Amino acid sequence: MNLVGNIKKLQAGSEAEFRRFYEINFAYFQSFAFGFIKSEEICRDLVQDVFIAYWEKHADFSDSISLKVYFYRSIRNKCLNELRKLKTTETEADNELLKLASDDYLLEAIIEEEIAASVHQKIAELPEQAQKILKLSLTGKNNKEIAEQLAISVNTVKTHKLKAYSVLRHQLRDLQFVLQIISVG
Repeated sequence: MNLVGNIKKLQAGSEAEFRRFYEINFAYFQSFAFGFIKSEEICRDLVQDVFIAYWEKHADFSDSISLKVYFYRSIRNKCLNELRKLKTTETEADNELLKLASDDYLLEAIIEEEIAASVHQKIAELPEQAQKILKLSLTGKNNKEIAEQLAISVNTVKTHKLKAYSVLRHQLRDLQFVLQIISVG
């Protein structure tokens, strides 16, 4: 997955690459923040703050891993600070913050976000009709509703889904192996 973009251009301060990096990654990082704070508006603001902070120190990161770590940790820390402000009682805040501040929770949230990003990237590589059908399916629509919305038959929806799932199973087989290892541990 090319979640990061061209690190060399980012290091050099390329505004075009930064814009591309922002467009590719903003939704993933906002989704990650949403795992901590259930407010899209607050998450959007926090993630934008991290992007601004990154832009001011872009030369500090020489590889995609350190950049991802920076974003995930910065977003988590901003979320935790925001939660401290939002919690009404000290006990409630302490219990919630202990859970969210743990490295296990951070690792679990990062893994979930990276897996979701991988799946969405693979869906984006499918033919256009299959993409539309899977995206509608992911929003909770059933085959009949999808068929009506796209003005196609239910059997066409089923056929596209079967083909798409087959392709995704093949392309994401390494991810299945990783998930099995993680669930055992």
